[in-house]
Amino acid sequence: MPNGQKLRSTARTVADAIPVVVAAASVLIACQWAHAQYWISIGAYRAVDAADELAAQATAQAGVTFSTRSADTPDGGIYRVVAGPFASRSEAQARVADIHQAGFADGWIVADGSNVADSRTVADGLGAAPRVSAEPTVDDLLNTPLGSDLDDLSVEDLSLDDWSLDDDLPPIEVLLEGLPDIPPVETAPATTRPSAEPAAPVVAPENYRLNRLRRDARALPPEDAKRSGLFRARMKWYTSGRSLPAGDALREQSGESTPLAHNADLRLMWRPQFGDVKLHVDHSTAWLRTDAAGRSPGLTFDQTATTDGRRLMDLTWGDDAPDADGTRRVHRLDRFAAEYRTRRWGVTVGRQALSWGGGMAFQPMDLFNPFSPTTVDQDYKAGDDMVLVERLFSNGADLQMLAVVRREPGTDASRGDVTTDAGSVAAKYALALEDSELELMAARHYGENVLGAGLRVPLGGALLRSDLVWTRADGRIRLSGLVNADYTFAVAESPVHVFAEYFHNGFGVSRLPADLSELPDPLLERIAVRTELFNLMRNYVAAGTSFRWHFLLNQTVTVLANLHDSSYVAQTALSYDSSNASRLQVGLAVPVGDAGDEFGTLAVGDELTVGGGEQGFLRFVHYF
Repeated sequence: MPNGQKLRSTARTVADAIPVVVAAASVLIACQWAHAQYWISIGAYRAVDAADELAAQATAQAGVTFSTRSADTPDGGIYRVVAGPFASRSEAQARVADIHQAGFADGWIVADGSNVADSRTVADGLGAAPRVSAEPTVDDLLNTPLGSDLDDLSVEDLSLDDWSLDDDLPPIEVLLEGLPDIPPVETAPATTRPSAEPAAPVVAPENYRLNRLRRDARALPPEDAKRSGLFRARMKWYTSGRSLPAGDALREQSGESTPLAHNADLRLMWRPQFGDVKLHVDHSTAWLRTDAAGRSPGLTFDQTATTDGRRLMDLTWGDDAPDADGTRRVHRLDRFAAEYRTRRWGVTVGRQALSWGGGMAFQPMDLFNPFSPTTVDQDYKAGDDMVLVERLFSNGADLQMLAVVRREPGTDASRGDVTTDAGSVAAKYALALEDSELELMAARHYGENVLGAGLRVPLGGALLRSDLVWTRADGRIRLSGLVNADYTFAVAESPVHVFAEYFHNGFGVSRLPADLSELPDPLLERIAVRTELFNLMRNYVAAGTSFRWHFLLNQTVTVLANLHDSSYVAQTALSYDSSNASRLQVGLAVPVGDAGDEFGTLAVGDELTVGGGEQGFLRFVHYF
């Protein structure tokens, strides 16, 4: 047997065994850690009345009791707004997601100094600050909104005697676009994770102001709400171009070897609140100049929603089809929901977005409009029409129950009917176990029964995650799952974030057919109709890193590989924070594979192919 065939045979053998390893890891992983008391901080003020007002508001909206704590600094007294103390980091973590969803995106976990080494550093998106003097403390700066008197404090003045930041760096936000940029201090991570080893001290430039770009559209911080009248907006421009190989079907059709595609989007966001009820209204105006860059099998770079064909409400209007020059204009309400929230309960009705699971590149547990591993713009997830009920328990556990209403596929003349088989009913229960977390999920999804389980376990400075999903489809039970880990460390006084993930696709194939239309119906439906899967085969690995060349310049590198045919796609992106509210990003994706490989070129008949060819992109985002 030739060496190449031996290597591929060995790879397939290993790939077939990995799902068993994933299942075993999910069951056997267990770990316990001893920590100090933990708190959740959401701000600090000069005026005690302002702090008390925020504490009362946060207590009412987030279902967590907040209080005002005074502190002395060289510039005078301040009042911090915190929730806690919590006996373990897991207990505090269980509250963070609710606090973010309640509208306090600046909430993050801090630990008191009793059991935390003084040498721990501050994750401010710029690197760590050295410990010099006893006052002011880390908490004084981290919990103070920009624009206050404490803006003039230098990072060299920070001390860690009183408080230490629990999260040295935030978790992954975006993959392949990037591995997430390290957000600034003021931008709270969407979720928390155990901290890594402390990074070496880095001093910020004189008068440098932390970038205030906010990525989370779900929450509008109270300070910004007062200044902006509850309105926010995001403007995006995205251009991609692709080099098409000879014989490519799109190249033959268009006559272009390097076609371009453009996407401009203006999103207006409104979050008015009336007592315990908050409205979520996002209007998106999109201008698209064809999909000339095409789509390679297994690769999806843009997921801009342009239709509501299967959703309950038709909230999209504009051009039904592209003009002769490939231009299309679309208006849609991507968020249109009312949220009622008390200390323990939350009910949201209408168009909204929800994400489940712990995947970093792949998302087997996320049943509702998941992102592709290669999608560039992951700021806003497409919403579904649903009813979401949330319950927070006193032990830190939380329960989410939802019902998504959808229609059957319609025709050009009429929309499809609403049926139970087109919709979803699901529930997820998350339980904190010391410093670990267990998630259990059950769903009736498109007429199929789905069960899922997820485990999150800190291991030293890393976090290990594992998700398993069982789906009964066509009389068979199919297992999909992933296991991943990420870690942050310092190189040349700069923080470096790395991750690795293995994914098993229970609906994938071990060998691609000569004609892609011969792929199994359950796989085709999930790729072309539901948009739940983006890859064709069974076993994949993803790995990547994120690091900073400068305080304003971040680079990410990610590789996504198919373990069956050894094809892969490598993607890198440079992100430059051009202002306090904008970001410029350029990147390149290079698929590598032979004819017949998923990331190579695939025959589609008449000696034509699809796939292959490098793709570059430019993306600019501005918030105001």
